[in-house]
Amino acid sequence: MEQFIKLFVPLGTQKFPFDRLVKALNELVDKGVYKPDEIVMQSAICGEVKPHFKHENIIPHDAFDAYMHDAQVVIAQSGVNTIITAMNMEKPLIIVPRMKKYGEHVDDHQLEIAQLMEDKYDVLVVRDMDQLEDTIVKALTHKYKPWESHRQQLIDSLRSIIDGMG
Repeated sequence: MEQFIKLFVPLGTQKFPFDRLVKALNELVDKGVYKPDEIVMQSAICGEVKPHFKHENIIPHDAFDAYMHDAQVVIAQSGVNTIITAMNMEKPLIIVPRMKKYGEHVDDHQLEIAQLMEDKYDVLVVRDMDQLEDTIVKALTHKYKPWESHRQQLIDSLRSIIDGMG
């Protein structure tokens, strides 16, 4: 029995295309692994590789949250807000960092964020697109560590510093 898998791929508003990921997703659609309407990608910029699945430039906040909620797997660039949102919703999550060597970003900070999320929270990361299909299957059952906000620790530290100044 085939398993229905719906993917939400939020790629943000970067000025760089992410053709490497779009090509890998197109291959999954072309092989019949997914139907075109089972993948929704949000990306403000499309490159030379046109998606063979649903693509939206900008998605209103409510619709974005609905896609995130309804998705069986979220495949995100290393955008911290998207990662934290997916983790807070306990969504199966895969991070695919944009890389400088492919012209996907100006530096490799996304690779660094992905590595941190992998090391600290055991979030799945795909660096090589040949691993995407298997990682999607793995994501359905993989449990990463819950997101921990360090906001309160930061606020307490700042209060302590301010109190010490007075």
